[in-house]
Amino acid sequence: MGAVATRERPIARHEGEGTEPVAEQLFDPQGPTLEDSIIATWDELTAAGRVTCPVCSAEMSRTGGCQSCGAELA
Repeated sequence: MGAVATRERPIARHEGEGTEPVAEQLFDPQGPTLEDSIIATWDELTAAGRVTCPVCSAEMSRTGGCQSCGAELA
């Protein structure tokens, strides 16, 4: 279970008072996260040996990283 940032603190309810209101989340990703993108890039890099660099979109190799911007996945 993870922590969720909300705009308000949950209201403590006593037994029999009903359900707690659901607080709005401050961060709720609607698409792929940075973590999802890096993991997918890592998986493709280990499988194929070459991949599009997630930083500059040039070619990145498993052994030398990105020749354009120098980014590496380690």
